[in-house]
Amino acid sequence: MQDFTRPSGRLRALPLGARAVYTVFLLFTLGGLALTLWLTHDMVGLDLSGADAYYRGETAPAEEEEAVGGPTLVLPPDGEDLAAFEPMPRRKLLEVTHFHLFSMPVYLLILSHMYVLSRSRKNVKAVWISVGSFGTLLHIAAPWLVAHGCAGAVASYALSGVLLLVSYAVMSVVPLWEMWRR
Repeated sequence: MQDFTRPSGRLRALPLGARAVYTVFLLFTLGGLALTLWLTHDMVGLDLSGADAYYRGETAPAEEEEAVGGPTLVLPPDGEDLAAFEPMPRRKLLEVTHFHLFSMPVYLLILSHMYVLSRSRKNVKAVWISVGSFGTLLHIAAPWLVAHGCAGAVASYALSGVLLLVSYAVMSVVPLWEMWRR
């Protein structure tokens, strides 16, 4: 926290760990901003020419055009596997990714800050923050890998969940332990 009380222009003088954490956060932010442009283009066009019609409900997204008379429950025919469902529409995938790109890095940033304040060794901190950063990236990328049928995509989804669970738990439990132990 003492870095926040010093004069401005000191980003270059920050410890390597702090610069790494901030770099990961800023890269996720830039990715989120790029995705925002893609989502805007998909929804209303970059020139916003479709904004009036879209927000007044005059045009429906392609995946909703078939639904008439309210929501419908889509179930597979008897005996078919649930995996036979239609793939997630690109718009929904963009919206889910957009949300995750702006929320998960903030969560990672906060946890990393709390963990950096702990008494763990620097190299151990670097490992857990790196694992959390990679897990976050993989978790955001995994639905796209699955959607495009990449080999090992489902396994990458599972791996991202394990990486997030373990690293976020460590970065949460260690500071709690240190704050409240006798």
